Amino acid sequence: MKTWLCCLLFVCGCLVSAQSDVSGQAPVTLQVGVVGCNGLCDSVDVFVDVTGLAGSQHPAGLNAFVLAFDLSRSDVFASAVAGGDPELAWTFTHTSRDTVDTGNRLVVVGSVAATTAPNQNYQVANILLCGAAGAVTLTFVPEASSLGARLIDGDGPGPIAIQAPAAFNTAITTTFPLTFFTGISAWQTENSDYDLAAPAEVVDILDLVQLSNCGQP
Repeated sequence: MKTWLCCLLFVCGCLVSAQSDVSGQAPVTLQVGVVGCNGLCDSVDVFVDVTGLAGSQHPAGLNAFVLAFDLSRSDVFASAVAGGDPELAWTFTHTSRDTVDTGNRLVVVGSVAATTAPNQNYQVANILLCGAAGAVTLTFVPEASSLGARLIDGDGPGPIAIQAPAAFNTAITTTFPLTFFTGISAWQTENSDYDLAAPAEVVDILDLVQLSNCGQP
């Protein structure tokens, strides 16, 4: 995971100025997110707060992140997307669903080359959970996680220390009833259960893509 962050910082450091010697810790927090997949899946928002952190010259902005979580039920991870606050063009990736299912660990990774990345609380990711109803716990793994800072007119790049969150308990409220096979069978028909993506018309390729994002097959 440290190698991932070093590569991200190298790329971003070539494009923007970056802050080094950042003092203090950035809290990582998790919150219940909005439901997805027509209300059938629950989600968790991941935040990193760099508010008030500064380096040798100016307030720091978030440049890159590698955040690892162990899931108590690995089979419920469906997908993850980059956060939207602030609206930055994150380069984003995450552990594949198959790998999470066999190893229980989810890693979300992002980087951005933004000269105006602000000194604020960042929503960096939204994690979608689908499957059988029941409790789910996400446990942060600090030794596999890293943050990188940058600063307008600063030096760097450099790391930001993390204030780790407590284990986060949430729950899947509805057992996911849809299957990819039935979705394919509903192709080009009016089926509200499988019409998961706009526009609300017949089931098409956009709906099947969203069905995959909801954890199927």
